[in-house]
Amino acid sequence: MRSRTQPRWDTRISSQMITVDGRERTFWTAVGTSDGAVETPSAVLLVLHGSSQTGLAVRAFSGQSFDTLAAGGRVAVVYPDGLKRAWNHAARDVHTVDDVAFMTALADHFHALYGPVPVIAAGYSNGGQMVIRLIHEIPDKLDGAAIISATLPRPGGLAFADRSLPLPVLLIHGTRDRVVPYRGEGTLWGRWARNPGPSAPDTAQYFADRNGITEPPVETVLPHRAESGRTSVRVRRYTQERRLPVTLYTVVGGGHVVPNRRKRAIFVLGRTTQDLSTMEAVADFFPVLRG
Repeated sequence: MRSRTQPRWDTRISSQMITVDGRERTFWTAVGTSDGAVETPSAVLLVLHGSSQTGLAVRAFSGQSFDTLAAGGRVAVVYPDGLKRAWNHAARDVHTVDDVAFMTALADHFHALYGPVPVIAAGYSNGGQMVIRLIHEIPDKLDGAAIISATLPRPGGLAFADRSLPLPVLLIHGTRDRVVPYRGEGTLWGRWARNPGPSAPDTAQYFADRNGITEPPVETVLPHRAESGRTSVRVRRYTQERRLPVTLYTVVGGGHVVPNRRKRAIFVLGRTTQDLSTMEAVADFFPVLRG
């Protein structure tokens, strides 16, 4: 039985708007409440959806598992909406949508609300591509990044500036991903390409090199759950003293999904696993999200 003096925690999600370059941009924010009163978060997690999705769609697609971080008032979990359900992850033309400016405005908005709290950017698929761009262009606005089911563009495809500021980076990718192939073969971000793009391990190594890590990675295997069936999870950790870490979770047999313990994957996107929770992996990798 709950004590009368123990606060009742809940999560509240609301829609908000912010004007960027003359456009009204929308986003959804999940925050923790205590006995109905909104708590002041100690960190912000931006969760960027995939192509053809919305902020609410990726929230549902991930089983609303990221909302768990908002419970207890620890984290404001933010689900922005891309225009036309997509993110401008590469183009620099002045006539294209400036989603970097949108993410910058969001970081500034939450810093104005909560003070200099850490901001972590996580993205799935096209959202992961957008996070890759943010790592390069606005690293000073972020305290870390998580890339789910996305890889670097093929050589020469980084059509944006690189401010070369290291950040801790977490990556999660399935070996049976048919949209963004794990090995970089066949397709590139859902389109057929003559030149295969970098693999997920290549992408992880790139960020390790970018962070100045020269020591070899350490590989382990996560404990296997019976309900995970034929999937399993390997972990490759790049760490070095005085260097920011990079970790790659490889979901063996996994598809183009956001692994979570609440929602089964859509069949056409491939298998998920119960050996890994993306939310838990993100919270473990970024201690600022644990409060």
